[in-house]
Amino acid sequence: MKRNAHFPLAALVATTALLLGASSCNSEPGPKEPGSSKWISRVVEYRPAPGQFINTAQGKPEAAQKIVGGRDGCLSLGGFGGYVVFEFDHEVRNIPGPDFVIFGNAFSGSSEPGIVEVSPDGKSWYRLRGSEDEADRAIRDYTIEYTRPADLSAASPIAWHDSRNATGTIGPVAFHRQSYWPVFLADQPHTLTFSGICLPANASWDDQAKKYVLTAFQWGYADNWSADYDTSVGNDPDTRGSNKFDLDQAVDAEGCPVTLTIVRQIKVYTAQNQTVGSGLGETSTEICGALSLSAH
Repeated sequence: MKRNAHFPLAALVATTALLLGASSCNSEPGPKEPGSSKWISRVVEYRPAPGQFINTAQGKPEAAQKIVGGRDGCLSLGGFGGYVVFEFDHEVRNIPGPDFVIFGNAFSGSSEPGIVEVSPDGKSWYRLRGSEDEADRAIRDYTIEYTRPADLSAASPIAWHDSRNATGTIGPVAFHRQSYWPVFLADQPHTLTFSGICLPANASWDDQAKKYVLTAFQWGYADNWSADYDTSVGNDPDTRGSNKFDLDQAVDAEGCPVTLTIVRQIKVYTAQNQTVGSGLGETSTEICGALSLSAH
């Protein structure tokens, strides 16, 4: 955030104080500078992949604004690669333990993991490691391209192909009949391309429960039911029900550790290309807000 210093005014105040013979003993304290907010202050960019919640109350620009300033809703990122970039009104500092938390709508048996990246300047980006990044079935340098359907007035299958020469479609499912293509994007692209790490599939059929289960990964992802999900950090009860992130887990594009003292922006993207049966549809990470532990 920009902070402008008005030096002529400062000089005038100092001169006036000297003329009046003001001293620290009898001067009244001035107004305190407002503290920073622990909640997201701005969504920098929202670029979702196609998905069943896109163009609904959970998947359009108005939904992105609801994760600002607290927890007032959830934002769907769509299928693999869809992302949101946000920031706070202050730099997030690297402090002992977790540095920020991200809220999702995960629960036991329902995890839709998103990979988190951070940037100190909005240009250079670093991934925060997760437990499955190096798994045998994880695909590094994965790229997917979605093609805009001819009809945007209602739900229709959206074709994709990827860097592994696989093809498929997203949607439609029975419950959502609007277009799954993000019609609100300002550039009106004919195709959408996303790249990143594609995590292993986590869906399996539970024959006893008669439903699909989306198994949680151990640690390091947003919208993932991790062991510390319901714990609090930093003596702040608002951090319960969240995934906790530590800047000490930052790595570069080659997977080598990097040292970050502060970050200005945070990015989350859906990290699975997975379609689940029984009407669940595509896996899509949801973000329901974030909280910085550097606020004061």
